[in-house]
Amino acid sequence: MPRPDLATLVVSGPDRLEWLQGVLTCDVADLSPGDGRYGLVLTRQGKILSDVLVVATKAFVLLGVSASARERVLAWLLGFLVMEDAEIADGTTSHFWALLHGPRGLDEARRLAAPVGGDVGAVDPTGLGGAALVVAHHRAADLLAAAAAPTAGAFSLGDAADWERLRIERLLPVHGVDVTESQNPHEARLDRRAVSWDKGCYLGQEAVCMLEMRGKVKRRLSLLELGDAPAPALGTPVFDEAGAQVGETRSSVESEVHGGAVALAVLEERVVPVGTRLVVDGRPAVVAEANR
Repeated sequence: MPRPDLATLVVSGPDRLEWLQGVLTCDVADLSPGDGRYGLVLTRQGKILSDVLVVATKAFVLLGVSASARERVLAWLLGFLVMEDAEIADGTTSHFWALLHGPRGLDEARRLAAPVGGDVGAVDPTGLGGAALVVAHHRAADLLAAAAAPTAGAFSLGDAADWERLRIERLLPVHGVDVTESQNPHEARLDRRAVSWDKGCYLGQEAVCMLEMRGKVKRRLSLLELGDAPAPALGTPVFDEAGAQVGETRSSVESEVHGGAVALAVLEERVVPVGTRLVVDGRPAVVAEANR
């Protein structure tokens, strides 16, 4: 999946991993070149500024963040560089991202990277297995041509529509649409995908851990199956069977896997169990299992 929607931040300096360990939710302390992680950048209150793809190289660490959050995230992280021997810079115009999803993703990413001089990290945001592949922006066309060749390998080249469908089916939110700075990892269903519960302190950890211990999440992002109903518009109200509004839809798409339209929706905690019957736009919907 080509990801032109991702901006790039480049972290360099001998203290880069130590510094990143304190500002990201994922564990990056022992990353070696070729390793990767999926994590989050949080506010002090534990709210999500952006999700982040992390790829380690010999000289620096590449961070892939939502383009819509690039300026905010860069300014935020710069504020926490004080005494560390590290630097962070915007590398968006010089780097291009692609993600491979599936159990052979890492092997295929390494094979594709070799002729174009790309950097690879094992990153798995969808739960299918996979890798992130980052190349110099001027080599992007070469990478995509190789991936589209009939002899490319055990994968197919996806487009933006394929990525939208896959991420919704796997309940993976996108910043600025499904997730904003008002939500925390638990509400976004990223608390088990993008947060390390074994590492030491990081920015926003206290708020995240308090919510985990108290278990008082009021709303969660969930997946709705809508059958043959049309995919709902962003922000369509969701009601329970008694007629009370319990949330609203976010991204939606037609899905062969689910046999019709599916939508991500922010729902009250009481209605998020799989199988709960709801109503969207006057038509029945059901809370579905995402990782199918």
